[in-house]
Amino acid sequence: MKPVKTLGLFFLLCLAASAAFAAGRRDSGPPAGPAAEGDVPLYWTIVRDEGGGEFIRDTNGFSVPLRAYERIILISPGAVETFYLIGAEDRIVAISSSRDPVWPGEKTALLPSIGNAARPNLEAMVALEPDLIIGNAMSVAIVTDLVSRGYAALIHGADSIADIFNTTRIMGRLTGKAEAAEQVVREKEERLQSLRRDLAQRPLRYRGAPLKGAFLYSASPLMAFTEKSLPGEILSILGLVNIAAGLDAAQPILSPEYILDQNPDFLFGSMAVTRPEDVLAADSVILQTRAGREKNIRLVSSSLFLRTSPRIVDGLLDMYGEVEAFSDNMP
Repeated sequence: MKPVKTLGLFFLLCLAASAAFAAGRRDSGPPAGPAAEGDVPLYWTIVRDEGGGEFIRDTNGFSVPLRAYERIILISPGAVETFYLIGAEDRIVAISSSRDPVWPGEKTALLPSIGNAARPNLEAMVALEPDLIIGNAMSVAIVTDLVSRGYAALIHGADSIADIFNTTRIMGRLTGKAEAAEQVVREKEERLQSLRRDLAQRPLRYRGAPLKGAFLYSASPLMAFTEKSLPGEILSILGLVNIAAGLDAAQPILSPEYILDQNPDFLFGSMAVTRPEDVLAADSVILQTRAGREKNIRLVSSSLFLRTSPRIVDGLLDMYGEVEAFSDNMP
């Protein structure tokens, strides 16, 4: 059945009913497949129905047939970057706008926009007649409504680098670029393996102990990412001690007493942190830590570390170069 092409007053009166209907559609898809690859949770999984047909199912319960699509709207910046990496940009009919430019900026700036990721324009999307829509965590409500109207849609995301590689491979199959996607993943995996070999020979240490620090979400209050996040995984890959590991909340607040006790060697700022000076000014105790005394505070690109595309590996390698300057490389 061809999706409707107008929204009108009916949409305004029946949004809640559409959402409820969509929830029912999500539950009626093909049987759930494995939720993880080994111990790594996966955001997208490939499942089969009783007739042997293959589907992609996301963690929100949305599912679409596994085939190559021609006209794709991307609300997820990470999906946009991935499409360009695998050479599938010719399948993009529109993207959402973003506060920070979406790589590659000189090309994505020329693409039609359907509004920002939190509030994309439904009428603009419908007018483009997409055969697939890939949203993100901020667009679940919009995707729910679109699914209720007959559109194929998924929510894109990832909770680990392995998860990013998994969705990259699947995007290759959704765009007819499976071989190119595999090459991108293989190249990034090889770079990670090379980094791990380097770290095994020259671990990042200071006075014989692993470097310790935090990946900050904001400076006021001072909030950090725990180990259960992409930034946390990056610190772990680099062999660094995350002083926010094990704390409650996704972005726990670091108290002055805790910071002083942990005495971090470095602090990395992202998201709401826009200047190293903001971190130093957040609390006077920071100047009593090695990170504060030696000004081992750096800003990192949120688009590299929090957009779920294979470019996260490039950001990780950039961070390695930064952190190495804080290390005395003692064995």
